[in-house]
Amino acid sequence: MTAPPGGPPPRPEVVQAIYSALIDTDPAKLASLTSITPAERKQGEDLFLATMLATEDHRDRQADAWEVLTARPWPPDATWEQVFDGLTPERAARLGELHDALPEGARIECARRYGQPPGA
Repeated sequence: MTAPPGGPPPRPEVVQAIYSALIDTDPAKLASLTSITPAERKQGEDLFLATMLATEDHRDRQADAWEVLTARPWPPDATWEQVFDGLTPERAARLGELHDALPEGARIECARRYGQPPGA
């Protein structure tokens, strides 16, 4: 955290309190703070926004993964192995890109068949 020109550096505990109040939609969490600087408010709000964007992206990636996995009908008792047996090479490659968003069983089967993707 950098200090604004001519001002004190933002206090991490204040930034965290702002972030926590926004996440929990509980402004009472800020009642104990005596003062909040504009820089602290901005950093707390920026942290909240980054979290919301990251969460939304992950949900979108999960939806994409399920779309790839359920592109064709499967019996209710299909195993991950059976699901992966029916994937086209293009769909298997797409699942490698979505590795972090796969359900645990699919992630294990994907890694078993194709190895761990970089960064996983």
